[in-house]
Amino acid sequence: MTEFLIWLVAALGAVGGVVLGRAWGRVEGKRQGKREAERDALEETIGKVERGRDAVRDGRDAGDPAQRLRNNDGAW
Repeated sequence: MTEFLIWLVAALGAVGGVVLGRAWGRVEGKRQGKREAERDALEETIGKVERGRDAVRDGRDAGDPAQRLRNNDGAW
């Protein structure tokens, strides 16, 4: 009877370990996915900011202000 209880406890421990391992892996996977999404969003934001700065810099140095106004007038 004692051997049966030992085997039962060992089997339950093994099953519990597998279930706990899968749950832990799922939680870690979600965390990693969230970190990757945040990092991708940050990189995208940085890219947009850099492109905006380049556009502003190029727009301010685009030549005659009167000509820029005439060119932009049709866009409104």
